[in-house]
Amino acid sequence: MSSEKNRFRNRIALVFLFALAIRILCAWPALWSYMGDGDMESFMRPDSATYYFPARAFVETGKLTLDVGSDFPAVQRPPGYIFFLVAVIFLSCPPVIGCLVDALTVFPVALAGRRLAGRRAGFWAAVLYALNLTALANAPLILADSLLGFLCAWQVFFFVRAWRTKRLSDFLFGAVFAAAATLTKPVNLPVLLGLIPFVLAPVLMRPWRKAACAALLTFLVFGAMVVPWMLRNQSIGAGFVLDRNSGLTALHNTAAILARVNGTDGDTERAALEAEAEAAFADKSEQYANLLELKMAEDDWYLARYKKTVFEHPGAAAATHLFQVWILLPDLPNFLQNLGLRTGERGTLAVLRKDGVMAAFRHYMDGSYAAAFLAAPFLLATGVLYALTATGVWIYLRRRRWTVLTLFAVFVLYYLAAPGPVLMPRYQIPALPFACALAGAVISVCGIRRWRKRRSCPRCNP
Repeated sequence: MSSEKNRFRNRIALVFLFALAIRILCAWPALWSYMGDGDMESFMRPDSATYYFPARAFVETGKLTLDVGSDFPAVQRPPGYIFFLVAVIFLSCPPVIGCLVDALTVFPVALAGRRLAGRRAGFWAAVLYALNLTALANAPLILADSLLGFLCAWQVFFFVRAWRTKRLSDFLFGAVFAAAATLTKPVNLPVLLGLIPFVLAPVLMRPWRKAACAALLTFLVFGAMVVPWMLRNQSIGAGFVLDRNSGLTALHNTAAILARVNGTDGDTERAALEAEAEAAFADKSEQYANLLELKMAEDDWYLARYKKTVFEHPGAAAATHLFQVWILLPDLPNFLQNLGLRTGERGTLAVLRKDGVMAAFRHYMDGSYAAAFLAAPFLLATGVLYALTATGVWIYLRRRRWTVLTLFAVFVLYYLAAPGPVLMPRYQIPALPFACALAGAVISVCGIRRWRKRRSCPRCNP
């Protein structure tokens, strides 16, 4: 038994080295440029500044402000990835550390797959994650998604293990990683406060007293890990919130609804909304004590505008917010940008919403499709992952394995549905760990069936 465990660990270690190597190789042109002149621009995306500049300000001044030399407190993002960057900046190579963290994700993915359906499932789950195009394309970027995926993978592993062992300690560790993921990106807050205590606790834990204890532990973890940051925001006047990014989210969502109603594109509608907001606050800046109060008022304006738009156009709101299948598209643009073969900010998302995926692909490739062949192996692996995951859902539906399907709904469907109309492929990353584990389980089941045809085997058929 110990030799089998050691063999499994050795195999996953090899998968990790392979995952790290391909992540560095697929970003090598950008990494080479960075090592030459220290320019981080190749790894920056529109959201990166809200993480990187506060981290740099904390390193240089010891204060968590918007940037070096600014007195405006950093409240737009939760602190998890910012403080991760603080630690990484001292190591002088954030993109490489990002690749390392994303490659390390294969370990909790493998452990989750093993707990779900055996060692074979764990091994193939790790391989599928290592080859996933979206994960490897985002690994070197200065964005919180890879760290979120790493934490969500541990979250998945501990909840799958809690289901198998019924131990409160495993459930507690799952809640701790869920809280850490919440401090990295607020998309995990509904998981921590809603899905874990009210869905997973009664489904995974028996009897009801243990389920109640599990739910209580989740709220205690929230109070110990997340509430202090919310109190910090309240103390500086930002409100009892995890972050102040809700206004920007409302802006993007409102633009998506209006683009569908008016038959335009999101960029045009977003610019019009920003001009409308600027006009609304043009003569009111002196009414606010400081810039933070003004920004909070603008956020409230965008939220009110969003609610008004939803009530005026409920059909368009539903069409743009309910599950958007295009979020499953692999992140080919960032893959090619890391290789220096394409540039960003081409308006591809607007073309996707208006004219569909093929038009968006032609628009982004700009008539030259040779570069896309470099991603062919990873596109194939991603397609295999989707097919196996769908097969796994079908198998467990036939077997009425409701616990596995509940885990799938919480750790895959929720993350895919949460972004609404903001169709960024990187938002699928927290859904990948359980999807890979489920896909590995399908491979494991098929392998066990073939094995049983040849000889008797006492292994459990999951």
